[in-house]
Amino acid sequence: MQNANSEPMFQIPSPSVLSIDGSAMKALKIACDDFVKSGKDVREFTITISEKTDKNKNDSNDIFIVTFMGKLSPGKRGLGTANRAPGSVTYFISKEEWKIIKEQGIK
Repeated sequence: MQNANSEPMFQIPSPSVLSIDGSAMKALKIACDDFVKSGKDVREFTITISEKTDKNKNDSNDIFIVTFMGKLSPGKRGLGTANRAPGSVTYFISKEEWKIIKEQGIK
């Protein structure tokens, strides 16, 4: 997904390097700060981040979506008990107010 400037949010110049846009990092920090309050080990989760912009260019509807999904146990497939860290949570973060406006899932 691309931001309003039509530049990629992430750039991967090599397999061992990840560059992240400053706005995306700010949203990730907001979500991560709330997530760690649950007491779960963030290393047991895969984190995805995407950006949703209003087609009408109304900044009040522009958000980042950050999801923490429990990693699968080695050799396991599927859902439920296959996850080392059960549960997932998705945060919707306003780009205008830089705060969590909605949270979905189970911590």
